Amino acid sequence: MDESMNKNSLNELKQTNINNVCHYIYQVRSTSKQDIGQQLNLSRPTVNQILQKLEEHNLIEKSGYFSSTGGRKAEILSFCANSKLALGIEILKDSYEITVINLYGEILKSEKYMLSFQNTPEYFQKVCTDILSFTDSLPENYGEILGAGIVLQGLISSDGTRVTYGKILDCTGLDVSSFSSHLPWPCKMIHDAESAANIELWENPAVSDAIFFHIRNNMSGALIVNSSFLPGKELKSGVFEHMTLIPDGRPCYCGKKGCVETYCSLQALLKPTESLEAFMYQLRLDNLVYRERWNEYLIYLAKAIDNLHMVIDYDVILGGTLGQVLSSSDIRFLHEFIKKNSAFPSQRKFIKISHTASIPNAKGAALPFVREFLDIIL
Repeated sequence: MDESMNKNSLNELKQTNINNVCHYIYQVRSTSKQDIGQQLNLSRPTVNQILQKLEEHNLIEKSGYFSSTGGRKAEILSFCANSKLALGIEILKDSYEITVINLYGEILKSEKYMLSFQNTPEYFQKVCTDILSFTDSLPENYGEILGAGIVLQGLISSDGTRVTYGKILDCTGLDVSSFSSHLPWPCKMIHDAESAANIELWENPAVSDAIFFHIRNNMSGALIVNSSFLPGKELKSGVFEHMTLIPDGRPCYCGKKGCVETYCSLQALLKPTESLEAFMYQLRLDNLVYRERWNEYLIYLAKAIDNLHMVIDYDVILGGTLGQVLSSSDIRFLHEFIKKNSAFPSQRKFIKISHTASIPNAKGAALPFVREFLDIIL
């Protein structure tokens, strides 16, 4: 028994050393054998054995030599970020976007396709054909694809296989097999706000707890707790776009009236034929009519923020398309209105603008596959 335990302990130590070396190279991106040994306090033979294993698994590669410091040039060892890839596909009413990322979460390629959504086999066949063509166009030296995440504006089952509520796209009941039956990789569906929150957490690891507003043509939300998306029992912990903001107010697609969605989405701000770019152009010219419309919109947004902030005292992050056009003066306006009208005004500046608003939301659906793989090797 003692001999068996000693073998197990030795194997655990070996695996720990392998993971530590892999994690170190991943963090610094490029290093040398000597540096690894010094930083991790490992012997040269141990380092050599580990590097051989990592190279066999295509996780590291030799990429030249460092400049000489007087002796023999040290070989550069780099992490193979492109040895594994992940796909994200966002499905919208009038288009879909395909994005591929590597193990650093870097976008290698992203393309948008204009096609109106239809809940038909022909539509899913077309999307999947484009996905396969997209991946076929990637360089030959890129590695295998870990999986494909599909972003949808709707509530998704906890296992990522079914749309449980999809009024915007009229796709309630949609099964992931509509995609996976045509694709050779694991597929999962994900709510658009969760996907956006994934990007926020990846790009800004300092975010621990936050109320995340994802505001585009429609609005969605996510609660971030302990640096991860809080799903709730039925993945509804962030669906605050359907909280009642104005009793018996504007009709919402969900069937209720006065939802936050009907006052704080960009659809609520803009006229049917008006673009956000045109609106913001007039606003920055200080057109009085547009200024009044904007201030009214910000007041509704401030009320929604204040209501949520009463429930949970976290920072608020404003993302999505709205995050790309908000200014520091807009944030001051929100803070001042809330401070003046809140039952418990705060001196703390808790409203932030997302710095990831311009990143394709499809990336957030690919990130879980990357995280899962990194959890294994690191």
